Amino acid sequence: MAYILYGSKTSPFVRRIRVLLEQIPYELKEMNIYEGQDSVDLNKLNPVNQIPVLVDGENTIWDSRQIFSYLNSLHRFQNMDWQDENQLTAIDGAMNAGVALFLMKRSGINIIEPFMYVQRQKERIDSVLDYLKSFMSGQGLENWDFHSISLYCFLDWASIRGIISLENRPDCQAFLNHHKNKKILTLTEIPKA
Repeated sequence: MAYILYGSKTSPFVRRIRVLLEQIPYELKEMNIYEGQDSVDLNKLNPVNQIPVLVDGENTIWDSRQIFSYLNSLHRFQNMDWQDENQLTAIDGAMNAGVALFLMKRSGINIIEPFMYVQRQKERIDSVLDYLKSFMSGQGLENWDFHSISLYCFLDWASIRGIISLENRPDCQAFLNHHKNKKILTLTEIPKA
């Protein structure tokens, strides 16, 4: 039986799992988690009320990081050490901060204003991107693994959504340019609208 992945084509968290599953059969069940029946259904699937959600027979996994761990235990995508875990935690932190900024922006909150919470999210993203500079110019170019996939999905999404500007981040732009022609990234491209 193929995996069932619940999520949205616009989510960087969902996209990174879709990219990871490039060679593995799965069914994407698209959800609009902000309104209507999909919102109700998501809450039944996942009490944390977030996407993605992976269903594998009797197993339901609620978070993209846990989905990766689950799939990695079954398919052995990559070996992980504590440094790898720390890097994923950093990338997840930037993604969470970006999503928080996006939801504020979508809710009509001016994310240009120097509100403490807004500034904290921006500082978190900047800190993570500074930390990952050597990764983006080294291992991140050499390896196409869950770290590179996650960082790519975040940078692409955050750039499209106006959460970060890549003008002053040539390392991020070079990283995106290096990977952007991969077929799976075209197939999972985030809708611009």
